[in-house]
Amino acid sequence: MTAIRPTLQPDLARYREDYPILASTTYMNSNSMGAMPRQAAQALATYAADWAREGVEVWPHWFEVLQATADSAARFLGAPAGQTVLNQNVAYFQAAVASALDFRGAKNRVVVESLQFPNVLYVWERYRELGAQLDLVPSDDGMTVPLERMLAAIDERTAIVPISHGIYVSGALQDVKAITARAHEVGALVMVDVYQTVGAVPIDIAEWDADIVVGGSHKWLCGGPGTAFMWMKPALRERLKPRLTGWLGHADPFAFEPAPIRYADDHRRFLAGTPSMPAYYVAQAAYENLHAIGIDRIRAHSLALSHIILDRAQATGLTVHSPLADELRTGFVAVDFPDSEAASKQLIREHYKLDWRPNCGLRLGPHFYNTEAEVHRMMDRIVALAGRA
Repeated sequence: MTAIRPTLQPDLARYREDYPILASTTYMNSNSMGAMPRQAAQALATYAADWAREGVEVWPHWFEVLQATADSAARFLGAPAGQTVLNQNVAYFQAAVASALDFRGAKNRVVVESLQFPNVLYVWERYRELGAQLDLVPSDDGMTVPLERMLAAIDERTAIVPISHGIYVSGALQDVKAITARAHEVGALVMVDVYQTVGAVPIDIAEWDADIVVGGSHKWLCGGPGTAFMWMKPALRERLKPRLTGWLGHADPFAFEPAPIRYADDHRRFLAGTPSMPAYYVAQAAYENLHAIGIDRIRAHSLALSHIILDRAQATGLTVHSPLADELRTGFVAVDFPDSEAASKQLIREHYKLDWRPNCGLRLGPHFYNTEAEVHRMMDRIVALAGRA
């Protein structure tokens, strides 16, 4: 993938009016939850109108919305239309994939970075009772997991490697292509969680050759909670039979046949029960601005703003808990100093939106709707609260 140069995109400021909170807040927490677009309210009104007008006959249209939203999400992955499914969160997709695997034999290892988001670890840990051996690859610095250590941990006993593209506590990017190549050498699957990066970092699933990619909408995609998505290689999908399922995963959902389920023979196999339709209306509307701008431009602008954070932090002696190289970092920069948690609470009281994490500090995530002036203004306050002014 071609490297993207940090370049401010001042014309993106025209999108600011689409995000009401920006009128009263310096919003730099898109790495945790993106700003709500005004189109979200319009989408919810459309959902309500469709339901009110059609009643139960709205289901065929809702299925069209479900597929259109899935296909729109697929564009952020470089995935073909018709191969991506939606559900309410990534934990469901992790559990559904785990439920389709057999951990009773020697090939039962689940290799994952120790800095994986706890949500994912909660899911896989529970499969120990069914024979899974969960192996966490350790970090030395609490910020990264060395690639060579990840590669060495994957062996012939490995069944699956459920990694994150970006490490949530530091913004460090992992080498998915190299990890996938090693896993495939030993016949293991790779499931990549892109929640920390989708909408902020270009993604090319064909280049990765990953088997499964999952992500969601409420961070950089500004799509709110309730819409997660999964793409899976078609050949793999055809042989996996998830134990977590529901009526939408049936070949003929409205047949209501008695059990056992007759799985859909396409991407719908990993659908479950009744879908979260309001969330899908919102997500589909929210994605449009990002598609119009393009992730490459979003990445260039984000990197340029992140450089301001890095330069200001280093110049005043603050601790940077993120990789310094652009190609190794997601869309946020973690900055720490003594009493940073108290400083984060004060900043929030002053209408600066950010978050704080233990062993990380302040996570600052500039997005396409942020400006150079905003970032400097926020760093002025951070430097002052750190006592470095």
